[in-house]
Amino acid sequence: MGLLDGLLDRSIFFSFDGSGFRRHSRDFDHRDLDPSMGGKVCIVTGANSGLGLEVARGLAAGGATVHMLCRNPERGEQARQAVADEHDTSGVHLHVVDLSSQSSIRRFAERFEASRVDVLVHNAGLLPLEREITKEGLELTVATHLVGPFLLTQLLRNKLHGARVIFVSSGGMYGKRLDVDTMMANDGPYDGVAAYAMTKRGQVVISEMLAEELAGLGATVNAMHPGWAATKGVEHSLPRFWKLMRNRLRTPAEGADTALWLAVAEKVAGESGKFWFDRRAVSTHLMSRTMENHTERLRLWEICSSFSNSAPKEGE
Repeated sequence: MGLLDGLLDRSIFFSFDGSGFRRHSRDFDHRDLDPSMGGKVCIVTGANSGLGLEVARGLAAGGATVHMLCRNPERGEQARQAVADEHDTSGVHLHVVDLSSQSSIRRFAERFEASRVDVLVHNAGLLPLEREITKEGLELTVATHLVGPFLLTQLLRNKLHGARVIFVSSGGMYGKRLDVDTMMANDGPYDGVAAYAMTKRGQVVISEMLAEELAGLGATVNAMHPGWAATKGVEHSLPRFWKLMRNRLRTPAEGADTALWLAVAEKVAGESGKFWFDRRAVSTHLMSRTMENHTERLRLWEICSSFSNSAPKEGE
């Protein structure tokens, strides 16, 4: 990386935006996305639009059987049909699953008939404007970004031998330190952007811990962030940011590139427990004040595992 590139990346603004992707992609080996995915079974959550839809498209293009988990049946079916038509394949399936609902996740896992899962992409996400509490008593971003993906991973555990598990986090997590008490509070003032960023930080922590726990299965677990991508979620939840930045944002395909690369590329086979941005492993912290301690990591694990009944605590 040259001096100018280093300076631009440290600016964040010229790294997370579309110009950053174009600069970084000059170093990509585009053959990395060429390996056939024929015979592979892949699950993508939140696959009806945005990054999830682009990952599903890329996996289907490689010949994989793709299971799209979507909350909205109508939009999910439209997306499934679009992907199937684009790639002239019948190997694209829709499952109506709400990642904030443990009962919905359990129903899916009980009915999912595939004997194995080769790729599991945890992409489903949201940024609520007001606090919402699920039936299980969890704040919505905690349920959707942390407890739901953790539960789904554990319920599919016996199918994950040799699998690649990928969490789609957010660059917003760089500004937050893991604080379990704040994250789990269901009263007081609410900031949806802060809640989103905190749970995205939590995803990175959980991915590191799951990487250790699933290593015995030969599975890898990684997290990535997409930079600033032009998705419907960003437009709806961050209207000011959208208005100011929409001409500089990455396309959904550019934002999804690293997640797809982690799912497909042969050169990252065996890589686990890392955080990636534009096909490079990067630090999980830009400031020392955002570093969590072991106690907070363990508390997060215990909260997630308490809803699973099958996940041992870290170190056991």
